[in-house]
Amino acid sequence: MRIGLDSYSFHRLLGELRPGEADPGARLADGGPAVIGEARRLGLDGVSLETCFLDPPGRLDVEALREAADGIELALAWGAPNGLELGARRPPLDDLLAWIGVAAELGCRTLRIVVGGPALRPRVAAELRNVVEPLREAAASARGAGLRLALENHGDLTAAQVAELLERVGDDSIGVCFDAANAVRVGDDPVEAARLLASRVLMAHVKDCERAAADPVAGPRSVPFGEGVVPLEEVLEVLPSDVLLCVELGQLGPDADERELVRQGVAWLEEHRAASTAVEVA
Repeated sequence: MRIGLDSYSFHRLLGELRPGEADPGARLADGGPAVIGEARRLGLDGVSLETCFLDPPGRLDVEALREAADGIELALAWGAPNGLELGARRPPLDDLLAWIGVAAELGCRTLRIVVGGPALRPRVAAELRNVVEPLREAAASARGAGLRLALENHGDLTAAQVAELLERVGDDSIGVCFDAANAVRVGDDPVEAARLLASRVLMAHVKDCERAAADPVAGPRSVPFGEGVVPLEEVLEVLPSDVLLCVELGQLGPDADERELVRQGVAWLEEHRAASTAVEVA
């Protein structure tokens, strides 16, 4: 088990306030080296950087990111908030293709992508077929660049819809970034959703959350691991043991401390890893 951090955990510190969130009154210097530094201080194996908090491909200092990440696995997470917009327009795909090139330059093995987001969920059933060809084009580009794409269930698709989409695209260059909390949001049983997609999972976003959401797009508030509705232990038992598990935070309450929530999530995963290793040895 490899433990990582997704930079969306620090979205408030990087300047994004979701509806109902309080301004923490502080900011990280940037979404790249500063977040990598947070991961390094926590002794993590990897870090996933949300591209929405980075400079665009033409201006990004790739060498600075490579130097900052020395010794830490680096992944990119593309597409917040609405990804490929269910194939409705060409510009999002062109942006994804540009980021595939950046990911290759950075030496990433995995690029998380999304085809939509919670705001687009009402359109998914009618428009899912429209994203098949854009995904095929992106997969071909990723294959040529020597990396794989990880499609997330982003509060838009059910696990069954993810599986259907991957089957229709028919390219092993696309796997899954599994988010159990997002499975809960769309009405999936998170354990069964993980089981359905497990053979294609390349990475995972790991968080716990409340059940109710004041805003369906913003989603339920993140809570300390083990205190919410996500059956984390059962989900992790189903997922492949070698995937990068990235602690991620979504909606934050008015008194939330993202650094403390991240530290607690990392500690929880470390305890789970130690217990799993002890069982394997025994």
